[in-house]
Amino acid sequence: MWDNDRMSEQGAFFQSDRAGERPMRHALLWRLAGYLRPQWRALLLLFALMGLGAFLEVLPSEMTLRLINRFMGQGTLKGSAPLVAGFFGVLIAGFVVSFARYFMLAKVGQKAMLDLRVQLFQHLMGRSTDFFHRNPVGRLMTRVTSDVQNLNEMFASGFVAIVGDALSLLAIVAWMFWTHPGMATVALVILPFLLVATEFFRRRAGEAFRETQRRYASINAFLQEQISGMGLVQINSQEKHSDARFQTLNEDYFQAFLRTIFAYAVFFPVVEFITSSTLAALIFYAGIKLKAGAITWGLLLAFIQQSSRFFRPIRELAERYNVMQTALASSERIFRLLDNQEQIPEAPDAKEAALAREIRFEDVSFAYEAYEEGGRQVVRGLSGVIPKGHRVAVVGHTGAGKSTLINLLMRFYDVSEGRITIDGADVRSLKLRSLRSLFGLVLQDVFVFSGTLRDNIVLDRPLEEARLASVLEQSQLKDLVGRLPEGLDTQVGERGQKLSAGEKQLLAFARMLYLEPAVLLLDEATANIDSETESKIQTVIERVSHRLTTFTIAHRLSTIREADEIWVMDQGQLVERGTHDGLIAQDGVYAKLVRLQFADSEAA
Repeated sequence: MWDNDRMSEQGAFFQSDRAGERPMRHALLWRLAGYLRPQWRALLLLFALMGLGAFLEVLPSEMTLRLINRFMGQGTLKGSAPLVAGFFGVLIAGFVVSFARYFMLAKVGQKAMLDLRVQLFQHLMGRSTDFFHRNPVGRLMTRVTSDVQNLNEMFASGFVAIVGDALSLLAIVAWMFWTHPGMATVALVILPFLLVATEFFRRRAGEAFRETQRRYASINAFLQEQISGMGLVQINSQEKHSDARFQTLNEDYFQAFLRTIFAYAVFFPVVEFITSSTLAALIFYAGIKLKAGAITWGLLLAFIQQSSRFFRPIRELAERYNVMQTALASSERIFRLLDNQEQIPEAPDAKEAALAREIRFEDVSFAYEAYEEGGRQVVRGLSGVIPKGHRVAVVGHTGAGKSTLINLLMRFYDVSEGRITIDGADVRSLKLRSLRSLFGLVLQDVFVFSGTLRDNIVLDRPLEEARLASVLEQSQLKDLVGRLPEGLDTQVGERGQKLSAGEKQLLAFARMLYLEPAVLLLDEATANIDSETESKIQTVIERVSHRLTTFTIAHRLSTIREADEIWVMDQGQLVERGTHDGLIAQDGVYAKLVRLQFADSEAA
């Protein structure tokens, strides 16, 4: 299925991380807020806790003001016990409310990210095969893991936390104006300077944050590719080249990150300078008023106490903004992925698929790059019939378009011209799941999931022990299971690393037989295995091909001598068809292929 037909057309092009048009920040925030709406009850409780916390922010200063003015001015603390007890009670209540607030905040954020992560995975499951060819696995993993985690940081310490800070500031400002409007006005002088600094930082840092995330995704994509292909890297002594490339990617990430840190390093001291200057101005103004007798010592100390609470969220704004910028950069890429509609469409009135008579190719043409200028057709004007119960084999040079026929049959791609029908029904009018359930696919390169041998055979289907035992017998896998110390419960390792290539092929046949398909699709299933395993597989094929419709992409021509019909493809066209003996008698392309392979075998 993933053969040279595809790779020669597609090359090494991957979908870029860069957005063609940058979304508006308020649109991103509104869309992100949608993941919080299902938790509106928890949010109401959270906002209530924030309001209560804001109220508790001002009570200690009010109590300090009353304690100093009422008792300390008289030189005695007699009768102050209730006020002192209330002061410590407010501190304890503030601790409890703060704990509950942060717990609820983390819970709401994690639940929102759970929903988003599941949505992303489900969305990926529905993308077309072409989408995965153009997007590295490492990049997609970054979307589902790191980018979602960045959004969680925003929910936990950015998005909702800013609302809490705003409520606290509102309560503090209200208290300041209530106790002394003049001093409150001096404290609020900070805001215009802070807005200017924030806007400057936003403009400078926004692109730096986006570039940092793009570079990070590139590192993940490269790392995943290199680790997956480590054997090939080592065999070809490419360690130094890979190391140099990895260093270059890391250097690019480092430079992008430095630009982010530079903006942050400038912004934070500027905020600190503005807040410190405002505090100094407040103390200077209060000193003048105190000297004139316009305020009391209690009011001055209460204002200084409250000003530290007033400036705290402002000082944390730099960190909050850092989190928000990183999260917005991640959200751009996440929503771009969620907005991607590259999928095989299913008609609203799609029917269930069933094979009773035949599969038919009707003047089928296809190009992988159909929407790009100069895209080469890999299948051209192909017509043919696969009657139910027949064995049809396809042969031809590499790049002739053989494996593309399987891609089209299973609707991993749709035909560019013509149509493919099953019992007269266009495959595009059938339900995808129902259509694909007709086929049992065995590839040259078998993918094995981590887990047990049983898990890889049954997958997520209902377990039937009698059916499984029959499958093991038919697929010649019974001997292997008998040799394994834990039998079907043996862990096969990542990508089946504990199994040989031949054992993986036998596993693939067992998996296919457990599915009980109507059509067996073989894509050079015996190309890379030893002669003994090939003999076993040929036995399996002989057993099942008499009761299944079989469509075989063949590399070893000796394996298809008994096929009811052989299709010979060249440059995407069907140039010959017939039985093995009939094609040999024609002395055409097929006969030439047989002689070449026979000569290669003799030379070996």
